[in-house]
Amino acid sequence: MKLIIAVFTIFLSSIALGQTYVSNEEHIYYTNILYNINRGYVLPGHSDMWSDALYTVQNNKIFKGFSTSTFDVLYQVEDGKLYIGESTFSSDLLFTIKNGRVYRGDSTMMMDCLYNYDPAKGVLYKGDSTFRLDAVLFFQGEPLKNAELFALLFAMNML
Repeated sequence: MKLIIAVFTIFLSSIALGQTYVSNEEHIYYTNILYNINRGYVLPGHSDMWSDALYTVQNNKIFKGFSTSTFDVLYQVEDGKLYIGESTFSSDLLFTIKNGRVYRGDSTMMMDCLYNYDPAKGVLYKGDSTFRLDAVLFFQGEPLKNAELFALLFAMNML
């Protein structure tokens, strides 16, 4: 019996590993989860069905839906810069992320800062702010990688 409980506990922990819940309220409850990122899949609400994935993140590439086909590559993150498709031409550069700050284009100027992501606090702020009233999203779980953050922002129509 102890073995069954131990195996079940390990199974549940492996499922939760790498999962992040997203809410627009500071205290995250099951009922106010907007999205969750689980093993690179951006899922609506508290869904855990891979087929519900809006975006899939793998190898710093963002794919459409539940796919990792080269035909479904929407964006690619290379050196903190988000490009359209698999291109790395400067004309295809959309956004830059540096030190948790998301900037428009190739800029890192304060005026071009759209969001500030603080993984230690699990908060995404509007603009270059760290003021509590400027918090837009709250996270619970593993800190997001750059590509996952971009995929989430696209899923929420924030970019």
